[in-house]
Amino acid sequence: MSDKDNNVRIGFHSIESIVENTPEIIKKVILPAKRDDFRLKNLKERLNEAGISFESSFKLKQEPEAYIKEQSEQNFKDLKSFINNFKGSPLLLILDNVIDPRNLGACIRSAAVTGVDAVIINKHHCAPSNSISHKVAAGGFEFSNIFHVTNLINCFKYLKEVGINISGLSEHADEKYTDNNFKESCALVMGSEEGGIRKKTLEKCDNIINLSSNNRFKSFNVSVATGIILSEAVRQRNKV
Repeated sequence: MSDKDNNVRIGFHSIESIVENTPEIIKKVILPAKRDDFRLKNLKERLNEAGISFESSFKLKQEPEAYIKEQSEQNFKDLKSFINNFKGSPLLLILDNVIDPRNLGACIRSAAVTGVDAVIINKHHCAPSNSISHKVAAGGFEFSNIFHVTNLINCFKYLKEVGINISGLSEHADEKYTDNNFKESCALVMGSEEGGIRKKTLEKCDNIINLSSNNRFKSFNVSVATGIILSEAVRQRNKV
């Protein structure tokens, strides 16, 4: 992954979200010189209000680009510090074996929208955080608490020690996701639609849940499945 991939954000949704939530990380924005519509004018106004410099380029066709300051990657040590200082019952999303950067970005976006407290990415068994995943996430990376771990089994051991229940998704499970308790401290583990969660990861989950009751067709895109289950978790937590 090049430095350019890691430090550039492409697209209106992504840049608008960063301008709204973390404008201090933007160094400059490049706008497509061939466009002169409401969307572009609105972005210019927001950049001016935030005091962010921008310029136009004929090299860009439709989408703007933002160059951001280099961000340090949070690791397992940072995760433990975050959990130890967290007030309340955290809701975590763990991504294992999500190898498509578009799916990774979409999962991060769902996590940001639903208010997940932290996202844990299995660093060596997931897609890289590059320009593709960042564009799909639409600012979700900058909005969310994201931690990269190199040993997911050790991570699970720690989470269990601090009382966080770990639920993994599998089409072979008997328990419906709506019957799972998301009100307490919990983590949801998601894998790719092709291979699912890796076997040794699934074996370390406290319980296994199923999303579909359709015996003839059970396959969901991982990002769609993530959004559905996280929405259920939020529904349970908001229920009086």
